[in-house]
Amino acid sequence: MRQSGRLLPFLIILLSAKAAATPIGPRLPGRLPPEVVPIHYDMKVDPDAAHLRFTGSETITVSVLRPTRWIVMNAADLVIRKATLDGGLPAVDMTLDPKAQTLMLTFAKPVAAGTHKISLDWSGKIYQSAAGLFAVDYKDGAADKRMLVTQLEATDGRRFAPMWDEPGRKATFTISVATPKGQSSFSNMPIASTSPGPDGKDWVSFRQTPRMSSYLLFFGQGEVERRTRMVGKTEIGVITRRGVGDQGQYALDSAARLLTFYNDYFGTPYPLPKLDMVAAPGASQFFDAMENWGGILYFDKVLLVDPKVTSENQRQLIFSDIAHEMAHQWFGDLVTMRWWDDLWLNEGFASWMASKATDALNPDWHVAAQTAAYAHQVGINNDARASTHPIVQRISNVDQLAAAFDSIAYSKGEAVIRMLEGAVGPDNFRAGIRRYMADHAYGNTATDDLWAEIARAAGRPVKPMMDSFTLQPGVPLIKVSAPVCRNGALQMEFSQGRYGTDAASRRPLRWIVPVTWSAQGAGSGKTEADVTAAHPVAVTIAGCDAPPLINPDQLGYYRTLYSAPHFDALTAHFSGLALADQVGLLQDTIALGNGEYALLERYFALIGHVAPDADPLVWRLIAGQLQAIDDLIAGDVVQPAFEARARALLAPQLDRVGLTPGKDERADMAQLREAMIAVMGRFGEPKVVEAARQMVEGDLDAIPAATRSAVLSVFARNATPEQWAMMHQKAKGERNPLLARAYWLTLGGARDPALAQRTLALVLSDEPTVPNRAGMLRAVSGEHPEMAFDWAVAHADAVNALVEQSSQAGYIVSLAAGSGDLALAERVQAYAERALPADARQGAVKAITSIQNRAHMRKVEVGPAAAWAASH
Repeated sequence: MRQSGRLLPFLIILLSAKAAATPIGPRLPGRLPPEVVPIHYDMKVDPDAAHLRFTGSETITVSVLRPTRWIVMNAADLVIRKATLDGGLPAVDMTLDPKAQTLMLTFAKPVAAGTHKISLDWSGKIYQSAAGLFAVDYKDGAADKRMLVTQLEATDGRRFAPMWDEPGRKATFTISVATPKGQSSFSNMPIASTSPGPDGKDWVSFRQTPRMSSYLLFFGQGEVERRTRMVGKTEIGVITRRGVGDQGQYALDSAARLLTFYNDYFGTPYPLPKLDMVAAPGASQFFDAMENWGGILYFDKVLLVDPKVTSENQRQLIFSDIAHEMAHQWFGDLVTMRWWDDLWLNEGFASWMASKATDALNPDWHVAAQTAAYAHQVGINNDARASTHPIVQRISNVDQLAAAFDSIAYSKGEAVIRMLEGAVGPDNFRAGIRRYMADHAYGNTATDDLWAEIARAAGRPVKPMMDSFTLQPGVPLIKVSAPVCRNGALQMEFSQGRYGTDAASRRPLRWIVPVTWSAQGAGSGKTEADVTAAHPVAVTIAGCDAPPLINPDQLGYYRTLYSAPHFDALTAHFSGLALADQVGLLQDTIALGNGEYALLERYFALIGHVAPDADPLVWRLIAGQLQAIDDLIAGDVVQPAFEARARALLAPQLDRVGLTPGKDERADMAQLREAMIAVMGRFGEPKVVEAARQMVEGDLDAIPAATRSAVLSVFARNATPEQWAMMHQKAKGERNPLLARAYWLTLGGARDPALAQRTLALVLSDEPTVPNRAGMLRAVSGEHPEMAFDWAVAHADAVNALVEQSSQAGYIVSLAAGSGDLALAERVQAYAERALPADARQGAVKAITSIQNRAHMRKVEVGPAAAWAASH
């Protein structure tokens, strides 16, 4: 339903009244008492950017559902100076609980049921990592500049203002901000008025927001410029630091295309008058962008197209990230999960929608095949470990919530939604989504609400199937018996098991799996049957000429294990498979080999059948898989021979694309070149290593954006002390924030342990910005996970100060995840037991499981890798 500007306030009143009438339920773990419901916040904020402090005041209109002397809301890292009720009644006590992150106001007598106003004054901290109100520092020529922006998801709204900081406590907001002369302030809604303020500043006031969750509130301030265009009744804007507005044109054009697509798909037009995209010249270790309603925050690397920096891979990522955050404007902002247990409803759906929209608007990018090759595999691989968890998981504290933003919520969530769309059909699925949006607009939902709407549209139940994928962890394994030709038809059976890479992830579970198959490849004669663990499913396929393909288009969330003769037949027909099925077969084959469900030799046989002129995506994937094997067997005596064999296999692809970008070349060829330079450089290909050295030592600024990242990675890995020092000087002098970050992180990529130690010393210095210092430590962990982890533990207080508090429990332990040293797993366990609360150790569990898996896979891969190398 399209809401006009005149109708919207009336709708908000109705929804607020509905919220106020919500029955009082029990208080659940980690949640605020239910007696008080916020209706509207009226805030004033006065930042002091130079001293990293701010002051604030607000009047909160609330509905008290039953009399109470105690009003409890969230607050963290704030100093509360004053609290009164209904214009004058002071709180007799104001108690801050740092652990619970709450503020309890006590009044002399019970506050009566009904509507009241709470007024508060406070002061707070401007952070230098991405939490609450935080500073983004950058260079503008020789001048130091500072932009302020907010990041309130998931539980950092309470660091900005006292509030009911829970997704189900929706309210409306108005905000006024003291703005220095020469700067601009921006928020979720357009500016309503400007008036003189304190110390020569102006008060910039914004229009009232729709009813929304606290974590979607946004405010920013700085020396910026804004470019806009209209799409229907919506003004789309890109806000950048001054002087680089033209770099936002691609984002502006992309958002215009996406808004038209989404308005049509959802059937509910975007309801706000404007949609700004804000490019902050910084970084976070844990996110690239945030879907604040009407004021999406991006770090500039995923929004701006800089001709000196942005490669084809990055340009496609920018479009996809814009698509993801814009999808949230409906799925997450307009309709929000009731509690963080259903976080995946936000992130999994936005990931799926981003892939769908990006594919529809850029068909030559082959997004569906890229997603099958990469994004879905991240979810499956992490779901096949002991550290996995259900998509829908119980969240009762901040540390659990910080760990919930992972590949299970994003990648697995996207994959099972894609599977459901394939099972019910795209038209039925969209009809269900449209009803979901219309029925729950401005409200909160749980996972079952989505299933109900899709089932209603499809005319078939979906909850039993989807519960089997969302309420339990793990990856189904569909085992296919050898096809037998009888009377001109192939007969075979499907049975169900579980794919896992360790004992815990192999424990039997049951799913309802919508298995599809085709005799001729994707889209031809496709048939479906639900396969459970109860009994095998027998199928018959007309004709005996072509080997049947299971999971055509790679829509299903499962691994497929073929019999040896069946696999051999598919290998011989590899070039005739659709692109998504080629990459799907490659990924399943190497995964099943590493999991010891089949011989890893199958994988090496398969890549031997790939033609030199195969799609560039296929060769990008193979290059990455060979690099992953090389990383696992690093230090083994077989590694030099393996790398030589890999170089020989990939050499025709390097010749195919060359080292220099061509004019008007296809996007996939540019992506292949970037991969070839990076991977062949890691394998020590002399001409690539030498070319990278000459380009960086010659005219660094002249390196094409299309290959800059790959060239820098090769140069960094092989850097001498003199070359490292040269790059250090370049990083210190660079004024472009995107380039400066690239150079600082390059220092962390050195293979030489002594240079890695020099990079770690810089992490403790004030030379790089705080986000870049955290990024450099992360870069060191890529080549030296043992060194990075041990160093971080030794400097834990300094390291934790570089990242937002809600993410500290997972940061240091994550540095160890790239190792295969079981002794390091023991040190991670010891650190977690010593330094982390018991319910904040999920990150440590993931790191330990990763180390154990890598150690095991090394044993699995060494023998087949040696045999493959010797076969050349």
